[in-house]
Amino acid sequence: MSKPVTRSIEIGAPVSRVIEVISDLENTDRWANEAKSAEVTEHDAQGRPAKIDVTLGAVGFTTTSTYAVAYTDDSVTLTFVAGKLIKESTIAYTARDLGDGRTHLDMSSTMEVTVKGVPRWGLERAMGSSAEKNLQSIKKDAEG
Repeated sequence: MSKPVTRSIEIGAPVSRVIEVISDLENTDRWANEAKSAEVTEHDAQGRPAKIDVTLGAVGFTTTSTYAVAYTDDSVTLTFVAGKLIKESTIAYTARDLGDGRTHLDMSSTMEVTVKGVPRWGLERAMGSSAEKNLQSIKKDAEG
């Protein structure tokens, strides 16, 4: 797996609100730039999405992939389970309380695709651009 593409943002909302927005995986397409739709297929003991099928569209490709979801009080991690165009992928959001009602949010993503001819630099550039848009959308939702 390649090195992670990471981006960060400060959000004018508490950690709990930021994690709540990210955990709303039924509406991932509202804030995840590359997600066209999402369907929760399994819930954990607390009723949160534990497995989701996401239709992704990026770099001229569209595919549906399954991700397992893990939670802590300050993080949400999506790990690729199955799909056609993706070989491996992990997307992690980690929030840190800045002590004044604001949150510092880090997003880290890794991805290996099965599509031949996609240059690593192109994939990383697309992942970075997508991460920046996702973080801006999460900020807007959390602060709204």
